[in-house]
Amino acid sequence: MDKVPNSEIPNKPGIYIFKDENQTPLYVGKAKDIRKRVGSYFNPNSPWKIKRLVSEATELSFLISKSESDALLAEYSFIQEYQPKYNIQFKDDKSYPYISITNHEWSRVLVTRNLNKKNLNFGPFAFVGSARKSLDHLINIYPVRTCNESVFNRHKRLEKPCLLYDIDKCCGPCVDLISKEKYNNFLKEIEKFYRGHSDELISGRMTLMDEQSSNQDYEEAAKTRDLIGHLEAARESQILMTSDKYSVDVIAIDIGKFDVIASCVKVRKGRVVGEKKMKIEPLEPSDIESYISELIVSMIQDEDSGELILLNHSIQNKKDIEKIVSKKTQKKTVIEYPKKGWKKEILNTIIVDAEEMRRISNLKRRTDLEFRTLSLEQVMNYLSLPKIPYRIEAYDISNIGQSDRVGSMVVMEDGLIKTSLNRIFHIKSFSGQDDFKSIEEVLFRRLKRLDSNGINSDVSFNKVPDLILIDGGKGQLTSAMKVAAHFNIKVPIIALAKKNEEVYLPNRNSPIKLPNDSEAFNILTTIRDEAHRFALSEHRRLRVKSIKKHDLLSIQGVGDKTLENLISEFGSLTKISQASYDELVVVVKPSIAERVYEFFNSRS
Repeated sequence: MDKVPNSEIPNKPGIYIFKDENQTPLYVGKAKDIRKRVGSYFNPNSPWKIKRLVSEATELSFLISKSESDALLAEYSFIQEYQPKYNIQFKDDKSYPYISITNHEWSRVLVTRNLNKKNLNFGPFAFVGSARKSLDHLINIYPVRTCNESVFNRHKRLEKPCLLYDIDKCCGPCVDLISKEKYNNFLKEIEKFYRGHSDELISGRMTLMDEQSSNQDYEEAAKTRDLIGHLEAARESQILMTSDKYSVDVIAIDIGKFDVIASCVKVRKGRVVGEKKMKIEPLEPSDIESYISELIVSMIQDEDSGELILLNHSIQNKKDIEKIVSKKTQKKTVIEYPKKGWKKEILNTIIVDAEEMRRISNLKRRTDLEFRTLSLEQVMNYLSLPKIPYRIEAYDISNIGQSDRVGSMVVMEDGLIKTSLNRIFHIKSFSGQDDFKSIEEVLFRRLKRLDSNGINSDVSFNKVPDLILIDGGKGQLTSAMKVAAHFNIKVPIIALAKKNEEVYLPNRNSPIKLPNDSEAFNILTTIRDEAHRFALSEHRRLRVKSIKKHDLLSIQGVGDKTLENLISEFGSLTKISQASYDELVVVVKPSIAERVYEFFNSRS
């Protein structure tokens, strides 16, 4: 739409609505001065989202308000009613952890974020650590199964319990080492605990301990005392330390460059009874603070909102929001920014969850071209590159012994790994172990495939990279620079060492460290780690290909019977090589599992 004449727009507080040709609201906003705010949308330097909004809009309407508070309430009502496509993008993420008791013959107890209505579910917990800690303590008292169905059925078939039985973390239901009645009693006790009757369980154990002490059965009394300790520890992990006087909504806000993330937990009588997670992506990142009030109102919109709201971030229009929520809930609502005590303690818990949401959001955002471009620009600035590194190639070497030495090339274009362009080089020019010579060979073979026009029959090699990254330190960098000089190719080359995540640059004596929370750091470590993984997987494949059954018999503790059990369980040498330590230990002793795992996964 064309710019609306200023004379038609009031310079008063209120809301403005961009509509499309069908009169459907595209965006609803509020402002102290509608004319000034709307005028900013027609700036030629506006963000691309705003330009797209203006191009789609055919009409602008507005509603005058007496105050900013009224404008905020009106804006919220319109957004809830019409859900405009360019407004706040609310994304509920029901990812808080729960304790679940499965609906099986021998029920399993687990921590999960994926709820099944057929199971008994308890929670949510503020964060996964507290859920796992409470369950770990309970398993010390009620050793029910925690394994998945495949593991359970495997041991049922083998007629042999797993390691958890040996360390008293499971009662062995897979091989009928416990009666069904006793097992179900364990489950009932766990259910009773998570339904809030922990005091009753502790009281019962205390009575039992007193009786045992009176009967001079001190050994059993000591065992009961230990069980009481586990129950108390489990309870502490489950309960958030709040006052029973308050119904509290705890909201942690994490502000990024492009969005705002909020995690809200409802606490009633010291326990978490509900949660909500949201993310907003404002049209104008530079004005991101002004959107937070709208986010807060949206998160506490229901009638069950607490009379106390705890926030980690100060907000505009605090009193206005208190009035809006109080009016909705018919009770006085107060917003606080706690600095100490139980209020600060519970807020810190929710902040951890918001930070985790931020991490996940950043991972997802890397699929956005605009964001990836900004991240690559950051790489350019940190490394003082002549241009943005739209194409990055990373190299790594994997070798052990005198054979099966491989090098990997991983390609990143526009901030994304291009797996179809990744290549493997088998080291051929020399024998023995030498990472420096290996790097030289791999880089030589790659760069010689560039002619004067940078064209090659293999699409992986037909472009000159903007940046070459070597997995290693100063020595590996020197080797790579030697090859580049041979071909007179002026490509920036760096080395990134895993030990301290230090970046080595040419003509610089000491390495530099990028901020761990920077997108430049994420970009470089992502492609370095992928090159490492790619080389290692090929190296493992070659080793497995050359390994015969008798090679496994050379491993201490592996005899014909053990080898037979491994192949029977996993099906092939390839599957054994891909098995994790946890999967191996189900079949063989921990010491043997460790040696078998190291046999396939060791690397120089």
